[in-house]
Amino acid sequence: MLTFWLEKLAADPIKSWANFKLGLGVFVIGGVLLLTGAQGPYWLQIPGLICIAIGLVFAAKGYAGIFVYRMKNAFKPVKAPCDEDKKSTGQGSGL
Repeated sequence: MLTFWLEKLAADPIKSWANFKLGLGVFVIGGVLLLTGAQGPYWLQIPGLICIAIGLVFAAKGYAGIFVYRMKNAFKPVKAPCDEDKKSTGQGSGL
C-alpha cells in the first residue's frame, strides 16, 4: 500500500512542483493575513491560520512528491557505456 502511494506520488514531478508552489503561495498569504490580524483587525487571524494549514498540506504533498521522485531516480543503476572509444576506431587504444 505504501509503495503504491509513493509510486503515485512520484509519477508526475511537474504536478508535484506545481503543488509545492501553490502551497507555498497559500502559506505566504496566510502569513500575511496572520500578521495583518496581529496589527489590525484580529478576526483576520482565523482565515490566516486556515490558509497556513491548507498551504502547509499542499506544500508538504508537493515536496514529498519531488523528494520521492529524486530518490527513486538516484538509486537506479546507471547504464555505463561499454568501450565506446574502442568501438569508434575499431582498433582499441592504438598503441
